Amino acid sequence: MKRIFIFLPLLLSSFIIFGQDKFFAPTYVFEGAIKTDKGQNLRINLNFLVLLDSTIVGSYYYTPKNGSLKLVGHLNADNSFMLVERNDKDSITGFFNGSLTADNKEASGEWTSPSRDKEFNFQLNIVEGKSYWDFIRKNRSLHEYLNLNLAIKESDKVLSIEVANQGLNRLPQQLEKLKNIVSINLLDNNFTSFPTILSNLRTLDEISLSSNQLTSVGKEIGYLKNLRILIMNNNKLTDLPKEIGELTNLLYWEIGNNKLKALPDEVKYLTNLQELHIERNALSESEKQKIKRLLPNCVIHF
Repeated sequence: MKRIFIFLPLLLSSFIIFGQDKFFAPTYVFEGAIKTDKGQNLRINLNFLVLLDSTIVGSYYYTPKNGSLKLVGHLNADNSFMLVERNDKDSITGFFNGSLTADNKEASGEWTSPSRDKEFNFQLNIVEGKSYWDFIRKNRSLHEYLNLNLAIKESDKVLSIEVANQGLNRLPQQLEKLKNIVSINLLDNNFTSFPTILSNLRTLDEISLSSNQLTSVGKEIGYLKNLRILIMNNNKLTDLPKEIGELTNLLYWEIGNNKLKALPDEVKYLTNLQELHIERNALSESEKQKIKRLLPNCVIHF
């Protein structure tokens, strides 16, 4: 668990290994400010997840265009916490030492620089129902069906399916029976195209197709207007349909380590997108700047 940070595929795989019911605890999303030595209030958005061993993982940012910093630490029995702040190179860039109020709605304390020569006060207030972390927390608490045949047989009960690493390259048409499903994890299988049947499951708010063999995504993905989390990293995608812009409720999108040279201009309609991971693609510097302009309020990891 020492290297569990913000990246969802690693985080979600940890839940699979350890079991979601025994592993998961609260999610906190805060907004507030750090007061600098010049009297400025530096506005920040900070979120973290508390695991049941009291480990904390999360991230925060000042302005979306500058990207986010990773957080990892520990929540103590008296509601005090210590968080280590790291950048994308895993270098320590600061420390948060503070405490939560008894109702967990406020956090305050001091931010300290790595050299300990600067110390600034921070004050944060909780924000509820606005973050993709809320969906992670909800979906990880659901019972997961590990067998597709059983899921189809008990279709009325199914909310979540986890069939990672089962050598799958297609999904049965009978999945259409799953009228209540919200999450499906197809990590580390052999899909070469986005499974068309998923577009019929309009209740889905989370899909993981990480580490498959995807080379194409059809326009039918645009039907999944309820999606909040979409993970398609570690595939072979060279382009995406303009219909991706119809996923207007999307909050988190992971598409790193593909072969993309560009994103369609229609991503500008993803106005609710909070975080985009698009590292290790073939994007030019001008394309990166274009994506930043199209998604001005999104934290983007290139």
